[in-house]
Amino acid sequence: MTDELIGKYIAGEATAEEAAAVRRWLAENPDHPAELARLERIWQAAGTRPRLISSQPGTYDTDRAWQQVRAQMHRPDSEAIPEPEIRPLARPERLRWLVWARVAATVLLVSTLSFLVYRLFQTPDAIAPTSTTFLTQTTTTQTRQITLPDGSTVLLNRRSSLRYPDTFTGQTREVTLTGEGFFDVKPNKSQPFIIHAQDTDVRVVGTSFGVRAYDRAVRVSVKTGRVLVRKRQQEVALVPGQEATVDAVADTLRRLPRFDVNTLAYSTKHLHFTNQTLSSVVATLSNYYQTDINLAASRLQNCRLTATFENEPVETVLGVVAETLSLSVKRTEKGFVLTGEGCGQ
Repeated sequence: MTDELIGKYIAGEATAEEAAAVRRWLAENPDHPAELARLERIWQAAGTRPRLISSQPGTYDTDRAWQQVRAQMHRPDSEAIPEPEIRPLARPERLRWLVWARVAATVLLVSTLSFLVYRLFQTPDAIAPTSTTFLTQTTTTQTRQITLPDGSTVLLNRRSSLRYPDTFTGQTREVTLTGEGFFDVKPNKSQPFIIHAQDTDVRVVGTSFGVRAYDRAVRVSVKTGRVLVRKRQQEVALVPGQEATVDAVADTLRRLPRFDVNTLAYSTKHLHFTNQTLSSVVATLSNYYQTDINLAASRLQNCRLTATFENEPVETVLGVVAETLSLSVKRTEKGFVLTGEGCGQ
């Protein structure tokens, strides 16, 4: 198949016989249609248009045009005119998104730079502390003496815990007690001291007192100074020797004119009994040593005891009680039991 005939076929100048010959050529080999398509692309890409050779419309110089195309046909593939790349136009929605993204990025950059400049020129004194560190002291079988940041002291009884900040800031000094403790508070009228115990608050300025709060039946005993005890809308003021108790069942607050000196025995290490019933003595010893002490018979409850103990172990104290009242002491899995006829008879 000659180039001239293919050119005339592409240009639409071939006769019916010539067009039939080209179609037969296309059918002879499966590669021929691809070759024809390549030549057509070259013709279109070259932008070649036959020139008019006369003033009559529709008369073109096809031979001259095909000579120009033939030069493109016989170029190597690497030099062939590439097909134009078609790129889709950006959608309006995507363009709007890009604009907003750029605006947001600009605002973020300006804000970040402004913050960094502010922190750079801010004085250290103007930067407030971000948080307060809290400490927790806990006891199990022994008492513990604790000194608070303001110099106040707390003797924490057995099975108790105290939570307090590493420094007292603000208008008050506040701590939280679970269990029992004896407080000796440094005076500071401008910064009152507050103890949160269960759902009861104890407020003082400078004084010494004990707080028992193993459960909601809170008890406050004052040794020196003045203490204000508050439970919801109820409030009582205490002076030395007085005590306030919370009735956990009735949820009420009551003030007592005096308290048992053995109430603060864990802080004084001193136990004193004057003609007290054995049932009262056993209750005090159980509370002080935090162990179970029971009577083998109810008839022993009314036996009377007068004795003083100074920092003695529980075994020694029970031995003296048993010897005084003609009793015997037996150890149990949970503690001790007093048995016998009793009352020194």
